[in-house]
Amino acid sequence: MKLEQLTGQDEEGLDSFYISFGDLMVILCVFFVMLLSMSKVDVGSFERLRSVMTGSTDDTLVELAESLRVIVEESPGVPGASVELAKDGVRVNLDTAALFAPGSAVIKSRALDSLEPLLDEIHQTDYQVDIEGHSDDVPYYRVIDGETETNWSLSGKRASSVILHLLSMGFSSQRLRAVGYADTRPVVDVTGISGAALAEARARNRRVSLLIR
Repeated sequence: MKLEQLTGQDEEGLDSFYISFGDLMVILCVFFVMLLSMSKVDVGSFERLRSVMTGSTDDTLVELAESLRVIVEESPGVPGASVELAKDGVRVNLDTAALFAPGSAVIKSRALDSLEPLLDEIHQTDYQVDIEGHSDDVPYYRVIDGETETNWSLSGKRASSVILHLLSMGFSSQRLRAVGYADTRPVVDVTGISGAALAEARARNRRVSLLIR
């Protein structure tokens, strides 16, 4: 074999090596970008990604969402509750009309009885739970015993009332956080609607949400 032929083969092999090395560098860059992005997401987003990549929902928020949905939808069910797998975790929406009298943050007597199976299922996990209070867009302003009450304070107090119940069930205080959003995060936009449709939309916007993440 001539020297030129050997040299040509070496150069061809070297070109192949550079191509393979370049592919490896691209893969490594993608891997490190994924690590960087994963370091900034919460547990819920991580588990959603894990369930997609592994093809299994065992011990994930995806599995929890399905378990809670079964409790809510199957007999005897949980009236006024709904479950969704949101981008930031599992969200359980509770109708405030079933929990509170208008303008009140005191939970109605035995109003949470039907929620016990749902709350027990959440209690058995180690996830963080944000309890979010939401009001409708109707301005609420009262002064009671020198204390000003607004949509903000009412939504926050309702969230706190639910937290007190969760603590009585044995939830760790380290897992819980109360948030009052007033009317800033409606599930239904009320712009341009009126009458019965407006009343229904406002009823849906008045809620307490449990965000499990």
